[in-house]
Amino acid sequence: MQDKRSQLFDFSIENAQKMFNAPTGPLTRPFLDPGGQYSSNLWDWDSYWAAEALMSIAGEISEEKQRKDFTADVLAHAKGSLMTFFDYQWSDGSVPILLIPNNTDVFDTRNSQQNTGKPVHAQFAKLLDNHGALDDAEKKTLLTGIRRLAECRINRSKRYPSKLYVWNSDAAIGVDDDPSAWGRPSCSSAHIYLNCLIYADLIAAAELAQRWGCPDNQAFFKNQAEELCVAIREYCFDQRDGLYYSVDVQCETKHPHFGEFVLNQSLETFWHVLPLKVGSWVSFLPMWSNIATPEQAERMVKEHLLDPKRFYTPYGIRSLAADERMYSPEVVRGNPSNWLGPVWIITNYMVWKGLKNYGFDKEANQLAENTLNLLGDDFIEHGHLHEYYSPETGKGISGPGFLNWNLLVLLMKLD
Repeated sequence: MQDKRSQLFDFSIENAQKMFNAPTGPLTRPFLDPGGQYSSNLWDWDSYWAAEALMSIAGEISEEKQRKDFTADVLAHAKGSLMTFFDYQWSDGSVPILLIPNNTDVFDTRNSQQNTGKPVHAQFAKLLDNHGALDDAEKKTLLTGIRRLAECRINRSKRYPSKLYVWNSDAAIGVDDDPSAWGRPSCSSAHIYLNCLIYADLIAAAELAQRWGCPDNQAFFKNQAEELCVAIREYCFDQRDGLYYSVDVQCETKHPHFGEFVLNQSLETFWHVLPLKVGSWVSFLPMWSNIATPEQAERMVKEHLLDPKRFYTPYGIRSLAADERMYSPEVVRGNPSNWLGPVWIITNYMVWKGLKNYGFDKEANQLAENTLNLLGDDFIEHGHLHEYYSPETGKGISGPGFLNWNLLVLLMKLD
């Protein structure tokens, strides 16, 4: 086990440079890419998770000069990544999801019908601030930008009576073909993944505002986070199933009446949401974000997560439960990103973090061991890693050479 971790650690140090990009064209700062087929791509949550993994790796380097040099490289590219998103923040507060050297807004996020960048920016800023990487001017720029982005999300989500956030479209949501968002009507899916990430980002933003002496911003972020936590608990946890679900908010549309007839006058949809009962790894993100109650977490883990007929495998957590009709972990579609069952390392990591948050240390240790074995075996066989893996065989399915959040395995330490 330790040999596999040592091999992956050395591999990470040797290959990290492949994710480091020099300023190119309109991308005037150094930045991080995911590696493999995504070379020279600056993605939002990908760059954040890469930065978190690399900073942890940097802290474990024993030789002092190498540690300092590696840390400086990581911080320069991580800070360049985050600041670049705000270099191209639009007038309505939206920020790009993906930038490449010849296009600084691939998914046209300034279009109010589209999604804006996935909510990791305050968490990213907190990571950098924890390592003393931001000067006063950068802190001011980021806090202003993060506040504008939060207000943009409120405006674009239209904040239905449930107070949950919705995807404006199914484009570039990160978990691309998740059935509770993919192929659904615009502005209909209050996705649990989206809402948990927003909550975590609001919490991080409130902490930064407090650190940086901005009480008005702190109060804004704190109040938004508290309101969202209440909404997620109220509308997304299914008491009968014992699991968190994404929900459909289309029922909040006002029903037309019929002229002089008052047949439907009192039949408005007071229930606000309908659960989209699709068992997915995102159902466990309320544990990662510390939203779930201890009683909810107990049910989620024991009744669902550890069930090998649904989520649990010797290689990690299925991204879609095996008993869902959409379960197709090895299907090849038009997008190489498949979330219909494969094991992703980001899935394993965030679920592991949630288990740790709620004291499931034994289960967290086993998941960490399974993940380390999965990647260690892949590296031993191929000399590189894959983007995601078969939940049935542990074999890499797609994206040979992918690095990025795979490196988070080195944060999944055994107690």
